[in-house]
Amino acid sequence: MRRLVVSFVVAAMLLSPCAARAGASLLVDDAGTLPDGRCQLESWLRLRGGGEATAVPACGLGGVEYSLGGSANAGAPSGPWLSAGLKRTLRDMDEATPGVAVSLGGSWRRSDHRLAAGTANLVVSLPLDPSWTVHVNMGWNTARGGPPWPSGGVGMQYALGAHWSGLAELYAARGAGGTAQAGLRRSFARGLSFDLLAGHDRDGHWLTFGFNYAPGDS
Repeated sequence: MRRLVVSFVVAAMLLSPCAARAGASLLVDDAGTLPDGRCQLESWLRLRGGGEATAVPACGLGGVEYSLGGSANAGAPSGPWLSAGLKRTLRDMDEATPGVAVSLGGSWRRSDHRLAAGTANLVVSLPLDPSWTVHVNMGWNTARGGPPWPSGGVGMQYALGAHWSGLAELYAARGAGGTAQAGLRRSFARGLSFDLLAGHDRDGHWLTFGFNYAPGDS
């Protein structure tokens, strides 16, 4: 069974190029969503060029997670970007059952308020054993004025202990080559966690510092 799951993950990674960020300081999303009435903040600072700062608050309501975020890049002449997203979990993940969710997202340039890009994803989280979890994103993305393209990515999470997790992910964007990112997450009490990630694509390297806050999480 595990060999079949791993084969599926590898095939999804090779056949489905990903061209959109899925959430938090990671590039690949997971199938979990916030319970109704709960909110969280995911934010990160990506150090490359002038540096990019992003904050994405989200809340759960009526079985749907709603997010509205902003991103500013010191080296971008177009000004800040705005983003909005919806995600609904179709099946919760447990120790033996994959989690499944669907998500929609869009982004706008602050300078003209016009939709610049959109995404639609099927998100699957696969528990391989108590320590390993694999997240697969497959769907479509489009930029304004262009056709939609298949997209996808694969992320892996390994529990190193009660408070530490190892993170790694890969994706490929059409015409942009491959991208890899890996690092560590440190979880604290009261829903606080911090990420430190290093990434690389054909344009060079970057470091990402992430801060996440989900009140009510242990």
